[in-house]
Amino acid sequence: MKKVIVLGNTLDALSAAHYILDTCRNTEIQLIAETAEIGLSAEAPGIFKKWPPCPNHWISDMKSQTPNKESTAVRRSWFEKALAIQLSNRGCNIQLKTRVSTITPDQIHVVGAGAIGTSTIHYDVILDFRQHIIGPEWFGGIISSRLEAPEEISGIRSDGTTEVWINQESEHVNNWIQTTTWNGEDPRNALIQDIEEGIFKARSKVDTIIQPSDSR
Repeated sequence: MKKVIVLGNTLDALSAAHYILDTCRNTEIQLIAETAEIGLSAEAPGIFKKWPPCPNHWISDMKSQTPNKESTAVRRSWFEKALAIQLSNRGCNIQLKTRVSTITPDQIHVVGAGAIGTSTIHYDVILDFRQHIIGPEWFGGIISSRLEAPEEISGIRSDGTTEVWINQESEHVNNWIQTTTWNGEDPRNALIQDIEEGIFKARSKVDTIIQPSDSR
């Protein structure tokens, strides 16, 4: 059995892990992240043109956050959490609050909280998605869908809110429910691009190292 290590808790990392599970047999996947949880924290763009933006079996039940016919955006943190839950359901070992101290050609050294301590993990394939800030900064905000969104990039969520992205903090909106910042090129394409980037990087590994499954 091949062992695959995925470093990071971002959408591209989660997508890569799901893609490998879809396309490879006899593979053990371990996802390692420094954060205490995946999703439900910092927000990033969730605007989409078509739902779902990935195979439906990658997504666990999102309950009230599941997009409906009128939706043009999904709460990104909940979406990422749903992907992580489904990864665990599919057999992926997710190790949180764990920092990678050293990477060698066939093993990594990690430092974790509590009983994990310091350990060495051997691998056959490694994919590193630890985040680096790239691109211009965008100001993001959430408002009630009952209010008129400013004439900027926006998407309607199923929970009665609208996410808005602008190039700089707006002084004309006084009813933000939540605000955040995000670095990237275009919030309208961020969701699907991150998914596609994860698939692309995973495919570049599995095509040359791991035997594809004949059943998919």
